[in-house]
Amino acid sequence: MSVPKRRLLRPGIENVPAYATSALTAVVRLDRNESPEEMAPELRENVLAALAGARWSRYPDAHGAELKTALAAREGLAAEAVVVGNGSNSLFLSLFVAAAFPGRRIGICPPTFGLYEPWARAAGCEVVAFPLGEEDLAPPVGAMLSAARENASLAFVLCSPNNPTGTVFPREGLVALLDTGALVVLDEAYIEFSGGSARELLPRFPNLVIARTLSKAAALAGARVGYLLGDPALLADIEKVVPPFGVNLFARAAAAAALSDGARTRARIDAVVAERERMAAALAALPGARLSDSRANFVYLRPQRPAVKLFGALHRRGILVRRVAGTSGEALRVTVGRPEENDRFLEAWKEVAS
Repeated sequence: MSVPKRRLLRPGIENVPAYATSALTAVVRLDRNESPEEMAPELRENVLAALAGARWSRYPDAHGAELKTALAAREGLAAEAVVVGNGSNSLFLSLFVAAAFPGRRIGICPPTFGLYEPWARAAGCEVVAFPLGEEDLAPPVGAMLSAARENASLAFVLCSPNNPTGTVFPREGLVALLDTGALVVLDEAYIEFSGGSARELLPRFPNLVIARTLSKAAALAGARVGYLLGDPALLADIEKVVPPFGVNLFARAAAAAALSDGARTRARIDAVVAERERMAAALAALPGARLSDSRANFVYLRPQRPAVKLFGALHRRGILVRRVAGTSGEALRVTVGRPEENDRFLEAWKEVAS
């Protein structure tokens, strides 16, 4: 007997693209915006010791109270103003689920992080694009303000510094958007490399949510720890759809160790920023691509030649970078690696881009 055909999933989910990861490998990997250096060996030993004394057969507290407290103390906030999760990506999915309702629209500024649009659509939201400018990569703040004033269902998900361009959303534009009363989610995954957070705006704007991660500056991409900062009442409702126990014992111990050693994290950040500026200066002196003013841990190149060809030429030389969206064609995003890795990239770039 045949089974009646019924729709099993949300309409349109078949058109939502999966997150793309590369199966390619290379001696020099500059494609994932990871930290070039590991956590200090003694801190890793502290993590292992903490795990050795933990009870693995028991659940930890559901929403990471101890980790919330540590993050809140660092940010000068109440613990209720923090939500933690299994990487900031998972928190974005929870946020979209919490924010979705009939007619909800999410504004983004492409090119930007590739998970915002598909996951917002998967949650049932309509996505509205406000593309960055072709020449200066600036967001169209005027058009965004007009749209926010005309449509009360419009929220915004912004990335600053933006992935993949590395550019920063203008502070006056952010404040103006918040003044409209629209929900604004600001992804600050790379904020430590830019020197300017919107954290001080939180007491003034209950409609602002800031997303952070320990994957980049804290060198914990493998541990998967992200967090949200915002108004406690708003976050309490978002946390209802954050999976409980999402931050496991290992991740909690690793996060505690990283947060305990701010000096070494700061030194790691300073080293990445110095290398980024060195790379940018070298690239600016070479032909072949327009360079953005990146404030993140990567550089963004809009090449004159097709990005796919340059990507292949670099890979044949043992260097893996990331092909990403551009304003009028594909671009290349290059993570800041160790000095010797960056030198190897720069030498290869001279060969392939000339």
